[in-house]
Amino acid sequence: MTGLEKIISQIEYESDDRCRSVIDDAGIKANSIIKEAEEKAKAFLEESSAENAKKLENIRQSAVSSSELAKNKILLKSKLEIIDEMLEKALDEIRNLPEKEYFEILKGLILSNAKEGKGLLCLSQKDKSSLPENFLDEVNKSLEGGEIALGNTAPINGGFILIYGDIDINCSFDSIAASKRDELRDALNGILFN
Repeated sequence: MTGLEKIISQIEYESDDRCRSVIDDAGIKANSIIKEAEEKAKAFLEESSAENAKKLENIRQSAVSSSELAKNKILLKSKLEIIDEMLEKALDEIRNLPEKEYFEILKGLILSNAKEGKGLLCLSQKDKSSLPENFLDEVNKSLEGGEIALGNTAPINGGFILIYGDIDINCSFDSIAASKRDELRDALNGILFN
């Protein structure tokens, strides 16, 4: 089982428990709304005629619709919160990978985002201080028409920023996750809730 499969397996396990709890809470709230509406309807019936019975049914149906809507809103909000938590956990898992794996991921990202010409690689203080000795040499050997040198530290939490003159390419993990959040949410939603 690869590191990513372990992460996904852990995410699925944790999200299942959280989902059951959210669904149970939403069901309790929906039942409470229905019960309250039924009690109002019962009181209404006792003092009303057949005309009020129609009003009562409309009130009950409205309450059922409102409770379903409230339940669906709660479920959607909870799913989004769970997905965001899982995304943050996945980012933490990546940030805490063993150095060799972590810097292999960075190398792949650098190679896929590097441009022609000379660029500066800006890392977080933590990453810069643990950068493998020949890392930039290996990256530069793999580049075609470009060269990367180590730049200043960047105020990021994992990933990097590539600078080519006036152009900054933000490949910090937080920036990548933010730009891909909807795609990642859809993918995690498919894995976790279907």
